Amino acid sequence: MKLRLTHLALVLALTTLLSTSLGIYATYRMAEGEFRELLEDDLARQAEILARVLAAGQDAIDDDRLRRLLGNTFEADDEETLLVNVVDLRRRQGISNLDYPDWPDSTDSGPVRLAFDGHQWFGRQWRQDDILVQMLRRDDLHRELQEDIVEDIITPALIGNGVNLLLLALLMGLMLWPLSRLVRQLEQRSPAALTPLSLRAPTREVASLAAGINQLITDVNEVLGRQRRFASDVAHELRTPLTTLKLELAGGEPDLAAIRAEVDRMARVIEQLLILARLDQGRWRHRFERLSLDSVLDSGLQRFRQRPETRDYPVSERLAPLQARVEPTLLGILLDNLLNNVLRHCPPGTGIDVVLQQEAGEVVLEVSDRGAGIDADLRQDMARGSTRLDSKSQGLGLGLAICHQVAHAHGGHLRFLARADGEPGLRVQLRLPS
Repeated sequence: MKLRLTHLALVLALTTLLSTSLGIYATYRMAEGEFRELLEDDLARQAEILARVLAAGQDAIDDDRLRRLLGNTFEADDEETLLVNVVDLRRRQGISNLDYPDWPDSTDSGPVRLAFDGHQWFGRQWRQDDILVQMLRRDDLHRELQEDIVEDIITPALIGNGVNLLLLALLMGLMLWPLSRLVRQLEQRSPAALTPLSLRAPTREVASLAAGINQLITDVNEVLGRQRRFASDVAHELRTPLTTLKLELAGGEPDLAAIRAEVDRMARVIEQLLILARLDQGRWRHRFERLSLDSVLDSGLQRFRQRPETRDYPVSERLAPLQARVEPTLLGILLDNLLNNVLRHCPPGTGIDVVLQQEAGEVVLEVSDRGAGIDADLRQDMARGSTRLDSKSQGLGLGLAICHQVAHAHGGHLRFLARADGEPGLRVQLRLPS
């Protein structure tokens, strides 16, 4: 059985409450003992002082005067009531401020306890020569005074600990309430549900956790979408050449040239699928070297011009001498896909412009054609990588996905625009950090 955070929070609250109670009780007991000891020391000090004074002036103070002095000095006033007995051992005569009648059981200095006037008294006595002074306090008055003082000490501690417990409960509530909601939402979701979680968290940490889970759900949904598009691309790209091969082989005299052309198309599709798979797995992502882009692009354009089918597609280039961190093979694949797109969708005689320049701190590779162009809505879908250019077997399906992945691997992005001069055609920009 796995513990829930609410159980741990309850254990923490109970432990805090128990430790707080034990601490307050220990404080109370210690304060009680210290206070009683302090009072007894004070009584002993007063008894010693009075005994020494009386012993020094024993012959100068008569009994009546001493009785009035004790009665005026140590009056009965509830909590501060003291019983003061002065005993002259030589004359065996005792004087008390409260008229205590009994003779002391012991004449040695030390603690003393008496029963008088229906109460228990405690205190100290001090003997100086023939004078014995007893100073005692009523137990019940002492406990009341002690409880008042201890209460003054304990009350702030109780209030402070109560506030701490309330703050702890509030903190645990702020943390556990949204976490519990988050757990319930996750437990109630089906495995196929990939919609973001709906959670309002009052704390930044829980909000960050919910945002991280939502981002993970979005990433998983994106990966699954790419996988679905990849499977669709594979089926789309291979269906037509396989159908052509099936028809040619079913005939009495198969056209070997057509079969060879379809096999070449399938080989190119499979090669692009391998490239796309490597890009999806991140196998091309590493620390690229800083290279001269104009030379890399010039080599790609030379290979394009050498192909027989490109003779009717004139290419004009304007390549500025710029450098950037790139992988030349990937950049060549991207350029080749963009140029092949013109061959597939534009009629012979369509001109192609390739420009490399720097704009706003970025390196911009632009491939534009003078074909019929594409609607703005379709260009936006292509910029998101969520569509193919057409439904034909040679449409910009895998090629578009590869171009987006190459741009992403270089930290750049693709843009699909209309021609800047207002003429029909498509303008594709690859923008890279310089």
